[in-house]
Amino acid sequence: MKEIIINQPHLQSLQQRLGSVFLSAMSWLLWLYFLLPLFTLGGWLMGVKSWSDEIRWFGGYKTLLELLQMYGGIIIVIALLWLVWTFFLSWLHASTKHKTLAPVSDRALANLFELETAQLLNAKACKTLTVHFDDHAAITRIDCIK
Repeated sequence: MKEIIINQPHLQSLQQRLGSVFLSAMSWLLWLYFLLPLFTLGGWLMGVKSWSDEIRWFGGYKTLLELLQMYGGIIIVIALLWLVWTFFLSWLHASTKHKTLAPVSDRALANLFELETAQLLNAKACKTLTVHFDDHAAITRIDCIK
């Protein structure tokens, strides 16, 4: 069987690792940027002087209410766009015809996983099944509770 790269991160290239770290850092920075107005509001409500000055600098309580109204509108628009996109995708995928695949025989399935047909039939009859793998994703042992 092929190596499972997701379980072996040491097989990732330096470029893949750096890309992953970069995307993770940018995602966290974006979250902090979006939460900055809430931090400012919380600081103002708790009486932190520098943040209170910032609220007053931008027009005080009335401007804050206008901004909160604008933020609420933006969140509603984003939610509506997301819902429309979701319904469009579900409609699009519902209209595409799925290709029906031929059923796989027990013998072919056993050959694929390098098992005996009797082992496969025994595993199919189990109520609880535990499959053990080696480092190369090959099945080493099957524990069965009937």
